[in-house]
Amino acid sequence: MLLDIATNVIANIVFWIGLGLAAAGMVRIGQHRFRTFFGLRANPHLIVCLSNLWNTTTSTRPRGYSVSLHELRASEAITRLFGSASFRLPDLVRGLVDAIYLGGHKYDFQTTVSPAVTDDPQHFTGLGGNLIVVGAATRNRIRKLYLDENLVTLRLSNERPDADPHQLQPEAGYAEVLNGPDLGERVASDATTLAVVEKVRDAVRGTTVIFCLGCRGDTTWAAAEYLARNWRLLRREFGDEPFAVCLAFRKLDYSYRYHPPRRLR
Repeated sequence: MLLDIATNVIANIVFWIGLGLAAAGMVRIGQHRFRTFFGLRANPHLIVCLSNLWNTTTSTRPRGYSVSLHELRASEAITRLFGSASFRLPDLVRGLVDAIYLGGHKYDFQTTVSPAVTDDPQHFTGLGGNLIVVGAATRNRIRKLYLDENLVTLRLSNERPDADPHQLQPEAGYAEVLNGPDLGERVASDATTLAVVEKVRDAVRGTTVIFCLGCRGDTTWAAAEYLARNWRLLRREFGDEPFAVCLAFRKLDYSYRYHPPRRLR
């Protein structure tokens, strides 16, 4: 009898030690993949940069900040990602895993707004950290800065310098390839609206920058939601290398109901 009890106790101890080691291994793998994908291993700072709708024609102030609802929702999607464990575990143990995950590796995560049109984006303090840039160059000065520096692969048609927002319908837009062997190629899709999710490395500043933008406001939100839901798949496909994907979403009509997109490129 005593032998049976001792055997059961030892077996349970071995089982729980093995389970703990397996969970610790999953945690470490998840930490490594998550931090590497978002550039947090080299730089512990990550800033979500939202578009700034403020302009000088509607205000007498030298600078100001105004954020749209769809970009606030995009920020919520990204914040939700960074507020949870970066690997799949039952909800019952997520709280414990999150505490281990966050406690072992500190990083500075914050949300800010793009500089005003009267400010020089080169002086934006967030350039020293990793960035998730939400919104197109028409409203986001940091997105425009990287376009001007030729570090971006895909550009939406409404971001062209000669684009007229009063003549170009967002639903009829296209994505244009800016570098590589397919330079100048245009990607378009009827009956859908386009979005881009792109990851680049800023070698000069030593940071990782991820762009989420769409031809419409609700599609910009959908692009951020796509990143939050599918970063594991993107990491599995592209590893830690830069990438650019052009997505076609069904017209959301600002309902904010997420539907998986088609990847056009």
